[in-house]
Amino acid sequence: MLLQGAILYLGAQLLLRSAPVRRALHERAVAELATRLPAARLEGPVGIDAAFRLVLGPIRIDPPEDSTPLLVVDRVSVRPRLWRLLGGHLEPGVVTLTGVHVQVDRQGARFADLARALRPNSLQTPSSAAGRHATAPPVVAFSGLEVSLDRAPSGRPPMVWGPLAGRIQLDRQGERTHVSVSTEGPGPARGALEATWGGGPGSLQARLHGLGAEALPASLRRGLPFEIRAGAVDLTFEAPNLETFSQGEGRLSLATHNIALFAARLAPEPVGPLSLHAAGRVHWDAASHTVELADATVALDDAGRVALKVALLVTGLRDPHFKLAFRANAVDWVALGAVLPPTLAPPRAAPGLRGFLAGTLTIAGPLHQSTEWQLDGEIDPSHLVPAPAPGESDLARPFVYEAPLLRGGTRRVTIGPENPAFVPLGELPSHLVRAVLESEDGGFYGHKGFDLFEVQEALSNGGRLRGASTLTQQLAKNLFLSRDRTLSRKAKEALATLALEAAVGKRRILEIYLNLAEWGDGVNGIGEAAQHWFGKDARALSPKEAVMLATVIPNPVRYEMYLRRGALTPAWEARVQDLLEKLHTTGVLDDEGFHAAEAETLRFNPSQVTKRVTPEEELKDEIPVSSEE
Repeated sequence: MLLQGAILYLGAQLLLRSAPVRRALHERAVAELATRLPAARLEGPVGIDAAFRLVLGPIRIDPPEDSTPLLVVDRVSVRPRLWRLLGGHLEPGVVTLTGVHVQVDRQGARFADLARALRPNSLQTPSSAAGRHATAPPVVAFSGLEVSLDRAPSGRPPMVWGPLAGRIQLDRQGERTHVSVSTEGPGPARGALEATWGGGPGSLQARLHGLGAEALPASLRRGLPFEIRAGAVDLTFEAPNLETFSQGEGRLSLATHNIALFAARLAPEPVGPLSLHAAGRVHWDAASHTVELADATVALDDAGRVALKVALLVTGLRDPHFKLAFRANAVDWVALGAVLPPTLAPPRAAPGLRGFLAGTLTIAGPLHQSTEWQLDGEIDPSHLVPAPAPGESDLARPFVYEAPLLRGGTRRVTIGPENPAFVPLGELPSHLVRAVLESEDGGFYGHKGFDLFEVQEALSNGGRLRGASTLTQQLAKNLFLSRDRTLSRKAKEALATLALEAAVGKRRILEIYLNLAEWGDGVNGIGEAAQHWFGKDARALSPKEAVMLATVIPNPVRYEMYLRRGALTPAWEARVQDLLEKLHTTGVLDDEGFHAAEAETLRFNPSQVTKRVTPEEELKDEIPVSSEE
């Protein structure tokens, strides 16, 4: 019996592999392609493998007037439906595609060509089949699927997504068509897509689970400003009522799981783990090149105590414009500190708070031209109250500040009456206080820790943010943070700034700043600065001396050269004159005081004028002060 079976099997294989049968199979395959995919072209042979599966390929689909193929399938294997074969009908049950290569372009023209080549109408059963037994479309399995996104004319290599494996199943009931796609890879990523169209409104549903760094194209990973060190993303999109796929509305949900990011500009160590949940409505219109995310909520915790409302509108294709809006209604401060990773959380030494934070921020403009971005917003810390932790320093009382030194190490500076150089705010001349505020933070008493107008000006001038830091931000950095230039430090600085504004108050912030700020290497506070530069008490500083000291703050160590030379350069004289005019304009100096200050000759502390200034140092003064940030 076994021998007879073997003989029948070998005989069938010889018959199916004979030249006449292979020609017939080839003709049938070409005819089926012409009916089902008119744009496809069979470029290889057709045969039968050992499992009686029809094997053919490669198959290629070319775009109009272009030699670069849209789609190439290296090998197609067709397994017939056994129950139909026993009845004398040859029908495909499972079609397996191996080595699928899709090449589209960034502008979307080639993708549109591919969509037309694979449009549902081209898959309809021929009219000649009417009245005969309706056949179910075969299940299509694929492996080695790669989608190449050509980014020419940039000259950079194409972005390749894949390889993917999965299955596609198409079902038709009258005019209604339903397609189901499942995918696996790269890595542990899993995806599913379901779409319905024809005979009324359509629908679209897509899910991606476990999307990690390995699922992104290598060229895209190299181009990102950060590395994804750990974690994964889950995405879900549902559009249950679509008149057309080119325009519609759906709901997008996103969740990250223990994401960890690394970039030297971000932080010295990986930032994470971060887990967030986001959901909102998405509207798109291909004709107007518009995508909008509306009514979205981004939450860092499951209870929604740390959540933002987010809206995003992007318009245009070649020169996209955007509008991004954030709104915080009631962010729980304690919960915020608990869910943020240590590299982003409020500094431990910052004043403790409890309560809720609210505010808004809107950024809009051309996506690729940050100098033209427009900013608007406000912050509301009025519902935050001090909540000092046991053992935490109270900035309302005297404390010791560890001031960094230029050559390494620190010196202890007491901020309080125990320090002979400490000067209470109320004892300082008003022209000194106002000179520092005009130089460093003109809106100090009007803002709540941040000045968006100054940030806007900094962006418009090329993005240098040195002048955009408020006095409170500078104090937060000096008190609690290192001097590295990372984005995580700026995030911690922002939270520390809010803590200072809510817990300490404007007058005490200003008093601490003036008695802590650096006016030279190892020179901290206005008391030491007045003695170091002019050999006098800070309470006795003249308007011009006060203005000069205010201009030193951006780069105090560099300006030591002026002590050595004993006089101002013309460039610095112009800076001092400009600040004097501001004090005159704002009424701090009357006409008599202003003219007296103009005529005054500054006399530096003789004990500090000991070294000759080199020509190189003279030249440096003509260069604008560099930005720290």
